[in-house]
Amino acid sequence: MTRNFRRLVFAFFLSAASLANALSQSIPPKSFLVCGDSKVLLVDYSKSKDSIPEIIWSWDARQATDLPELYRTKLFNTMDDCKAVRGGKQLLVSSSGGAVALVDMQDKKVLFHTTVPNAHSIELLPGDLLAAAASVQPAGNKLMLFSLKQPDKPLFTDSLYSAHGVVWNVKRQSLFALGYDVLREYKIVAGNSLQMVAKWTIPGIGGHELQPVNTAGDLFVTEHHGSWLFSLATQQFTKIQGFPDAENIKSLGRDASGQYIYTIPEESWWTFHVKFHEPARTFAFPDMHVYKARWFDNGL
Repeated sequence: MTRNFRRLVFAFFLSAASLANALSQSIPPKSFLVCGDSKVLLVDYSKSKDSIPEIIWSWDARQATDLPELYRTKLFNTMDDCKAVRGGKQLLVSSSGGAVALVDMQDKKVLFHTTVPNAHSIELLPGDLLAAAASVQPAGNKLMLFSLKQPDKPLFTDSLYSAHGVVWNVKRQSLFALGYDVLREYKIVAGNSLQMVAKWTIPGIGGHELQPVNTAGDLFVTEHHGSWLFSLATQQFTKIQGFPDAENIKSLGRDASGQYIYTIPEESWWTFHVKFHEPARTFAFPDMHVYKARWFDNGL
């Protein structure tokens, strides 16, 4: 390798790193993700006017030419979860159509994709591992673990009826998984497998949303009849103080200021609005079957 060529290679990687950095730093601090149909949108909360969202970034699986045709035309037609990861530089997406993926926010390249029956949630774990919740489907009803280096071949599965949520707790080094009537805690064992170490019966049926609340690792849990706060310290479920409870809440989160973001179905499983509380606000997405909305955390 010549000296000039080495300089060119170094300059290329330096430029790519700078672009990724610029994207992360340019994302407004109060932004949120919205997913539904084949799309994920990133919205600037502060610049949005009235109920009209200011969309600043989007990804559409139908236009992702680096995905196989089956993923573009079918598997990613019903996006149901989206999470910013790795300092906001990458995005995890899942679709009940039967797939999950990891997408680069800067160039929108698909870094990983695999099939997951009726996928409803995804999470990154240490060691380039990815956990996915496969919900009700003949080949589903389980928790699945993959390596980002080895798609389409699960390293581990565990039966979990109506699996709907997965969240990694950094401080506790645990994976939490939500099913129809149970919340479970898993530990990574042997570097490529999981072992259940605890479980709790949730106060209701039809467990749906699972989201971290604070640095202590407490969790928001929603089920068919309402929403709950699960305290890791007391291992108890309590109603969320000050939050307007409702049935079938599909997504629920809270940012550092204390403002809630949530979605409730208007027709079947979807909505055309994303709601906020404390302070209250509503954004309209009339051309999209919205499933979940999440605060964007770029880790800055």
